[in-house]
Amino acid sequence: MAQSRIGKRPVELPGGVTVTWKEGLLAVKGPKGELKRTIPAGVTVTVEAKRALVAAADGLGRAQKPCHGLVRSLLANMVRGVTEGYEKKLQIQGVGYAFRLIDNNAVGFKGVFSFDRPFPLPASVKAELSDKDTVLTLRSIDNDALGRTAKNLRGLAPADRYKGKGVRFLGEQLTLKARKGAK
Repeated sequence: MAQSRIGKRPVELPGGVTVTWKEGLLAVKGPKGELKRTIPAGVTVTVEAKRALVAAADGLGRAQKPCHGLVRSLLANMVRGVTEGYEKKLQIQGVGYAFRLIDNNAVGFKGVFSFDRPFPLPASVKAELSDKDTVLTLRSIDNDALGRTAKNLRGLAPADRYKGKGVRFLGEQLTLKARKGAK
C-alpha cells in the first residue's frame, strides 16, 4: 500500500520532550508545557531513540488515508509548540484606534466601536502590547488555538478596503480600492 510521503518522515524529538500515545490520545510534554490531541483510528505513533514514527494501518479506507500525513504534521507542530512556541502579531490602523488589554485575559478595542466590546482570550493564549498599543502580539504553545484566536480577533474589525482602517496581520499587504467616482 502506498503511504503518505509526509507521514513516512520521522519527527525528531529534542531533549526534554516526551511523546506518549495510548488508544487514540496523543500527548506531547516539553519545557513550555503539555499538549494533548485525539487522533483518528487506524493511525499509530511509536517512539524510538529520540524519533517519533507515525504509521497507518493497511486496511484504512479512502476517507482515512489522508490522516497519516495529517497526524505526522500535527505531531511535528505539537513538538515545536512545547519547545519553541508560536507567535502571531496583529496591527490596528486608524486615527485613534488602539488595542487594550483587560486583566490579561481579554483584548479590547479603543476607538473602533461606540461601545466596549472585549474579546476573551483562551487560557493557552497570552497577549502583549507594543509601546504605542497598535501592535498586539499573541503567543501560545498550541498553534491551532493561536491561529483561531488571531483569525477571530481580526474578524471583529477587519481592515476596510477603501481607507485601510481596522485590524490586520503585521506585514499583511492590503490593496485599497478607489472610491466611487474616482478615475
